[in-house]
Amino acid sequence: MSLSTKFGLTARQVRNGALLALAIGAGMASLAVSVTPASAVVCARGVYRAGCAGPHGAVVTRRPVYHPYVRPYPYARPYPYARHCYWRAGVRVCR
Repeated sequence: MSLSTKFGLTARQVRNGALLALAIGAGMASLAVSVTPASAVVCARGVYRAGCAGPHGAVVTRRPVYHPYVRPYPYARPYPYARHCYWRAGVRVCR
């Protein structure tokens, strides 16, 4: 029993399907065999430094140092008092 009688296809439809499968297979094979130039860039991030390596060399950078937030203006107390004053038992003492 042939495909044309089993699935109700004509001989032309079977031939076209076989040619289509052959074309798809040839296209997949050409993609698998084609060679691309090695021009990839690889980057990595470490604890102390980060860097990238490519076909023309490598670049390594130092990670930035963490700086805590610093106010751009001096802190103003809600009630100013001199640095030589302190509070003892609820009483302000200035010397």
